[in-house]
Amino acid sequence: MQKITPYFANGCPKVCWGCDKPFVTRGGRAEAIVGPGGRLFCNRNACEEAALVPHIHALQRASVADRAV
Repeated sequence: MQKITPYFANGCPKVCWGCDKPFVTRGGRAEAIVGPGGRLFCNRNACEEAALVPHIHALQRASVADRAV
């Protein structure tokens, strides 16, 4: 009996952290965006925003800190 899991044999997730849908596959490879904490998100609009917003805030804070020095 095989157990169906949301992970590949190497431990990588098969589905998006935000919407729980499978990743887009192009050329035989799954595409994902790495979000905060190493979580993987798909390219759908809401999920992409959830993945990138923390990165944008971190870059803005770093930029402000650089200007203050």
